[in-house]
Amino acid sequence: MIAAQRVVVEPRIERVRTATRRRTRRTRRRLHAPVHAVVTLALAALLPLLGYVTLTANLTSLNDSLERAERDRAVLLGEVQRRDNRIAQLESPDQLAVFAAALHMHDPHVYAVVRVPKPKPQPQPSGLALFAWFNAR
Repeated sequence: MIAAQRVVVEPRIERVRTATRRRTRRTRRRLHAPVHAVVTLALAALLPLLGYVTLTANLTSLNDSLERAERDRAVLLGEVQRRDNRIAQLESPDQLAVFAAALHMHDPHVYAVVRVPKPKPQPQPSGLALFAWFNAR
């Protein structure tokens, strides 16, 4: 049977590897730092500009909607005025007399009085609803 051998790593080699990794990472970060700075500055400048454009577009849309609503309101008010004038014209006594004459209508010579009988009072339900069916017979 083969016995497990213990691998001994010298502490110096480990320190060299760590230093090398640290150095490569630092170099990579230094190379990418200007790119990150430019991107950050561009975002810092473009985000407020984008917000301004969005708010301006929203305001323009709201103004267009308001203008359209005011135009529709003016059209509807004109339509209401025309309808009111037409109703007033049709309800005038002169116009009603013309319509009545065209339909051969005239004032009555004899007035009839018709008496309408009072309705009979309905009995109010009493007792429980289940027994009301038996009371109805």
